[in-house]
Amino acid sequence: MEFFHNLQKRSLVWDTITTTWWSSLGRAIGLLIPFFIAAWFGVTSETDAFFFAYGLILFLSGIFAPVVENIIVPYIAEAKTKNEDVGRFVGKILGVTGGGLFAFAGIFLLIMKPILSLMTDFDLESLNLVYHLTIEIAPLIILLTWTSILAGTLNAHKRFALPALSPAFRAIANLIIIFFLKDKFGVHSVALGYIGGEIVRLVILVIVIKKLNLFRLRLSFQIDNRLRDFINTASYQTIGMAAVGLNPIIDKTMASWLDAGSVSILHYADRLYMIPITFMSTGLMVTILSHWSSRYYESGIQRLKADVKKTIKVVAPATLAIALVLISLHQPIVKFFFGRGEFNQTKLPEVGWVWVCYLLGVLPYTIGKIFVQAHLTLKNTRALMQNAFYLVILKITLNFILMKPLRVAGLALATSLTSLFTILYLGILFYIESKSKESTL
Repeated sequence: MEFFHNLQKRSLVWDTITTTWWSSLGRAIGLLIPFFIAAWFGVTSETDAFFFAYGLILFLSGIFAPVVENIIVPYIAEAKTKNEDVGRFVGKILGVTGGGLFAFAGIFLLIMKPILSLMTDFDLESLNLVYHLTIEIAPLIILLTWTSILAGTLNAHKRFALPALSPAFRAIANLIIIFFLKDKFGVHSVALGYIGGEIVRLVILVIVIKKLNLFRLRLSFQIDNRLRDFINTASYQTIGMAAVGLNPIIDKTMASWLDAGSVSILHYADRLYMIPITFMSTGLMVTILSHWSSRYYESGIQRLKADVKKTIKVVAPATLAIALVLISLHQPIVKFFFGRGEFNQTKLPEVGWVWVCYLLGVLPYTIGKIFVQAHLTLKNTRALMQNAFYLVILKITLNFILMKPLRVAGLALATSLTSLFTILYLGILFYIESKSKESTL
């Protein structure tokens, strides 16, 4: 009891542990969804079409959703300090992003089909299926952004548990919908499941905010100076996320040049890769951004540098140990998750090999994310944008070099190698920025 009491006194450590627990629980079910899809639908041209379409929408959502969830934290903290109306500010962000993303999604759907016909090697039937599935799951662009805004708002109030746990409710609804509709609608049931699940998550977050009485949420489409400043700060990170988000699209596009089923194999291995990534980073990154922001504005750059150094020293050995264990056990793990149902058993070794190539990047990815949070604390989103552009160029280059001898595994290995660049680039820029701020004191 005394041990736990001492942990609770260390707010960052306690929040990290509890948020990691809730996040792991919340996302665990979501990470299982591809394994159910694999068992129910196997590896086919239809699953290739869905995963490609889902990747496109996830790319578009990923441009905006993670950005607003992170950037909103210091703005909410500032608004609370000044006793401003948080609900009104959040309502404006919801209204403006909703309207803007609706127009953005419409334009994207109009131009995507001719572009995909040039970029991919799908046959006409598969290409049409990709287009129809993309239309079906396009509302996710708005829904994911809205849930991220509300989750970021709760995190800013240090209410970490519900945002971390909420993906579980989404995943449960998703699986229920797919299970009951799969025989009637086939792969289209997966699209309906994702939409229904995100709606459930959004409703739950709205109810939680209302029950906690944190603020009165009011949807608005008004743009004022404070919102303009928020948009300006977020814009660099948004552009950067657009560049980073291109990498999965690039991978799936280049995988479509390989044998049938390659897109699905890449996706299944990527979902396995996300399990340790989620466990090691999701809870930690949420809490350190909130706590580091408070400490930085209270104690200055020296405290932030100390926090970054200490976090890396603690996280790196644990991450390396987990990665090595998973690599050594990759064959039985892959067989456990995919060795049943409609999944072609001859594909198991290939999925395992691709996963190993992804696992090689777990450590550099995690350390890179720590430097990302440091730059977000400093609101240095320009550096994140620049890093993202360089990553895209590097990723495409490595893909071309590695996919010829290693096939799908080459795409995964290229992802791991690019994580090393993030550590070097953002790490160097962080310490340059730190020295600059120290010299102005």
